[in-house]
Amino acid sequence: MSSAKSEWKKTWQGDLSARSWQKFDLASQNFLLKTHVDHREGYEFLLTDLTCMWHEKMDIDEVKKRCKTLNPRFEAPLPTILRLLQDNTETKKDSTDYTIQHAGEGLVLVLETKVGGIRFTWEFHCQQAQKEMLRDQLLEPLMTMVGELGRRELRLGQLLKAKDREIEDYKMGGATVSRKNLLTEPFDPTSFHKQQLISKEFDEQVGQGWQEAFTRETQDLYKEVMLTQAWINREEEEDEGSDDDTSLLGGGTTHHAPGATKGSPSRFEQRSPNVSPRKRPAGTPLKGEGAVSTPEKSQKDIELMRREALQKRLQEEAQRKQAKKKKKGALF
Repeated sequence: MSSAKSEWKKTWQGDLSARSWQKFDLASQNFLLKTHVDHREGYEFLLTDLTCMWHEKMDIDEVKKRCKTLNPRFEAPLPTILRLLQDNTETKKDSTDYTIQHAGEGLVLVLETKVGGIRFTWEFHCQQAQKEMLRDQLLEPLMTMVGELGRRELRLGQLLKAKDREIEDYKMGGATVSRKNLLTEPFDPTSFHKQQLISKEFDEQVGQGWQEAFTRETQDLYKEVMLTQAWINREEEEDEGSDDDTSLLGGGTTHHAPGATKGSPSRFEQRSPNVSPRKRPAGTPLKGEGAVSTPEKSQKDIELMRREALQKRLQEEAQRKQAKKKKKGALF
């Protein structure tokens, strides 16, 4: 991991994307739930049964107003209220009663608990989330996790084979195992996969379905996937912002085409006529040949070249953004 990324991860405040999904069983239904609380801004809440996704976002003033309406006798600092909401949604508490109420396409999650002997009630009034949230918060991260777990499985197989070669080398040198129960067979990935498919554990895992998808380990992996995606998006936004802020019409500025290596001139690099006194515009005779210099004509040529480069640059930028949109929309 680069030092820049490592430092950024330590300071990134995160948002709803940085929160991992929690398993939640309510009213004989299986849900996944996540909550993000910001004591300066409010909270954001997301709930799904994999068929629909419901969402609510409230700012500080809205939280205060709802708390006053639902709990007129309850007095506590706002950070305490927000922490109470987060604690009761991050983990399903035995001391808290949860109720699901469907309202048309929306959904209301009601929680009731006691704080210091005083009853506290909260209602999450959720509306159906846009399909982009289903893609960005669940489907795309899960597919990325599948790809990453496949990569890790392949890497573990390679390490096991390397260990087998190491053990074989020890044996050829005369080493022996002190206990027979420590003996192992050389790793065969084909045989391993076949055995797993007919194992009892495989049937049990499939029978559980998606309810056990987010274990502690996979929750950590989800967070890392979302964190890394935020880092990648940050780099892309910075690159695009740098491209937009730099004008190709400015004199004496070096510009890089998409994919060009920093530090090396791109095909769009333009040089001012006075950068190198040894170079002259093409077609201009040297002094002593009776030629008269035409700075107006040279300046027009340079201006034309810059405008052509700008037009080409804008076309490539539009194509790149279009390609990104197509890639994100591929799941639908």
